Amino acid sequence: MVLDQERAENSRQAAFLVSSLVEWQYKDHSGTMVSFDMFTNYILEEAVRDNSKVTIKINNEDYKANVAHKRAVKIRGIREIELLRKDLKDDTSVSLPAHWDDMKGSLLMLVPLTTGSKGYNDVEKEFRKTLLTDTIITIERVQNDSLWKSYQIRKKLLEEKNKHTNNEKLLFHGTSSDSITKINNHGFNRSYAGTHGAAIGNGSYFAVDSSYSAKVYSKADAQGIKHMYLARVLVGDYTQGQEGLIVPPAKASGQDADLYDSVTDNTSNPTMFVIFSDVKSDLTVPSLVYQYFTTNSICLCKGF
Repeated sequence: MVLDQERAENSRQAAFLVSSLVEWQYKDHSGTMVSFDMFTNYILEEAVRDNSKVTIKINNEDYKANVAHKRAVKIRGIREIELLRKDLKDDTSVSLPAHWDDMKGSLLMLVPLTTGSKGYNDVEKEFRKTLLTDTIITIERVQNDSLWKSYQIRKKLLEEKNKHTNNEKLLFHGTSSDSITKINNHGFNRSYAGTHGAAIGNGSYFAVDSSYSAKVYSKADAQGIKHMYLARVLVGDYTQGQEGLIVPPAKASGQDADLYDSVTDNTSNPTMFVIFSDVKSDLTVPSLVYQYFTTNSICLCKGF
């Protein structure tokens, strides 16, 4: 039942994401263009990706849609309806941060932050709250176009679902040097769970304190350098985690019950959070990567 809930939630998230990027419409009998519902919109866009024809409903009647020709033909009848695909990718609601460097068409860019700059100082302040003596080697901003837009769309969805805006936290994620490229390109993935333990669930772990990520998850490379992310994380509504969880628990009993968005080690005073979503890593976005030495040095990464 929980897996069914997860699949339904993932489908809803995917449909919501697509609806924020693409809008499919049909022309009614008066010539007015009418938008499809979110799930039909998703079906049509999936047909574009698969280069296939799909069956959809228009006014409760079945039509065979040819997305390549942008036509839908009534299955029981001869009526043909014109379809329109509207690209929403330039919508300002999913625009990139104004302070990001010009990416010049690139989907990923790592931007070194200058020592003493506001961005550098803001990150160092968070890092120094629990790691006072480690030496920071470098801080880079991770600018990933698609991950940022997916994250912002998911953030909007959580605000609508949870009826509040207190869904986001800045959290630390320690990792090994061989995971940096994967994370920068594709985001955090729970397939890595279990490498360092999964005490409160099989997901991606994020810590409130930099010292915890440094000691437990950040592994030094051959040069003694460690790597850590300061990431934006959509923890949303969370509850107590436990070993063996592969999805967050349901908020209430019943097949249609909503799931929590994440779990934590202590709901009263959290020190870590676990995220389970794999939909384009839409609950997290790599922000800054830090690099530092175990002998009082560190390298940090951030992407906002």
